[in-house]
Amino acid sequence: MRDVINFLKETIGLEEEEKEEETETIIVPEHSFYEIILMKAKHLEEVDDALSQIIQERNPVILDLTHLKTESLEDFKTAGEKIKKLRETEKAEAILLCKNEKDIIIITPPEIKLIKKE
Repeated sequence: MRDVINFLKETIGLEEEEKEEETETIIVPEHSFYEIILMKAKHLEEVDDALSQIIQERNPVILDLTHLKTESLEDFKTAGEKIKKLRETEKAEAILLCKNEKDIIIITPPEIKLIKKE
């Protein structure tokens, strides 16, 4: 396989550029697959369930907090604090996906990196 890659690099002229930086990176996932879970939080217990899914099962979660925000602003703030604590203690990542009519975020375990491009 490496011979094929080297042949392709030589044919398109990349071999000269990469001779200086000859590093090999292999990514091996801890899971053979990940389940991405969509959850709509109506109560703080459902937020806790989503966060435990990230910590224990190591699955990414798309979490819809819209209902929680409209029903109880105090619970919405508490959910935000829990997510912030998870990011600090477990090194999880989170990105806000939508904030217009809905508050939807994706939260991942640390081995799954989120990259935000604008």
